[in-house]
Amino acid sequence: MRVAYICADRGVPVFGTKGSSVHVQEIVRAWRRAGADVTVYCTRAGTDRPADLAGLPVVEILPRRASGAEPEHAVREAAVALAMAVIRDGCDVVYERYSLFSPALAMVSFAGPLRIPAVLEVNAPLIEEQRQYRELHDAGLAERMLRTNAAAASVVACVSEPVVRWVEGRVTGARTVLAPNGVNTERITPRLLGRDHSGPLTVAFVGTLKPWHGVAYLLAAVAQANLRRVGPSWRAKIIGDGPCRQELEWTAGQLGVDAEFTGAVAPGSVPGLLHECDAAAAPYPAPEPGRDDYFSPLKVYEYLAAGLPVVASSVGQIPSILQHERTGLLVKPGDRGAIAAALGRLGADAALRQGLGARARNAAVGLYSWDSVLATIRQALTSERSVA
Repeated sequence: MRVAYICADRGVPVFGTKGSSVHVQEIVRAWRRAGADVTVYCTRAGTDRPADLAGLPVVEILPRRASGAEPEHAVREAAVALAMAVIRDGCDVVYERYSLFSPALAMVSFAGPLRIPAVLEVNAPLIEEQRQYRELHDAGLAERMLRTNAAAASVVACVSEPVVRWVEGRVTGARTVLAPNGVNTERITPRLLGRDHSGPLTVAFVGTLKPWHGVAYLLAAVAQANLRRVGPSWRAKIIGDGPCRQELEWTAGQLGVDAEFTGAVAPGSVPGLLHECDAAAAPYPAPEPGRDDYFSPLKVYEYLAAGLPVVASSVGQIPSILQHERTGLLVKPGDRGAIAAALGRLGADAALRQGLGARARNAAVGLYSWDSVLATIRQALTSERSVA
């Protein structure tokens, strides 16, 4: 089976350090483990290619340089060129990571006399994201591309229920399937127990340093936990980079928190950094009124795979991933006092840390592999083809 994987999003380097890059790589790996020959077609290949994907064929077509509203149309042109390359090379399945301005999936699916099975993977309501956090010049083009590709797709794989609702609200008859994120439990192995705890404990955060990830709440919670501690003190290891890094470093200094900021790291380096930690956090703030928390956070799955006890805000899909008091501790979103109390419990109780971590690892292995994610998508694809 020949699979053409298309990613026309310039913000997602195939070989990069972002969570979205990890997602691309892991789906490609899952297809290859399923026996497929995969070729990636993209607008940004990136430079951090892991060794196990050294032989992966990649076709990169860069959008032309443009300004104002023109970059959106330049991306569409590049996506059309990617689609033409796929049609030239041929494939048995086309799989596209949804991006705002690409018509590629629909072009490939209807290129020949027989319709090619097509999967559109939707990870976020990108139209709303672009409006809120960046600039969206041609909203009409973005809406048309979504309707065109989602209507053409044999299956629209959505990472969360809110994303399912978002797609179905815009594209009547879209054939959606819920396919939350997963984790590579061979890449992320469990940390060794019995670390020397004569010094402070370390709580990890992995991700891009943006306001909606709540890292400032974590730093404030560490400071609060250390003020009222009965066990070891805590320090923070912030794994990742982003626009808030300088502000967060200043905040840590003002609070007197011992915080290590690693900067951006290759995905292959994340497991070793997590192994140096004693807990991990996903400290999301409270959602804005009327907003669905649509994310399926890769970081939480990675924490589980590393065998770390997790402290996480009870928002979005997190309560369906973590079992409170079994694989982690759920807290009220945006509540630094609740995070501090959870860290206090973990710091005072080594058996609790070990028990939560062991069950977290078991959950990652048994429930959240990328092979299971792809199996869900392939089953939906098979069912759709049999109905058709």
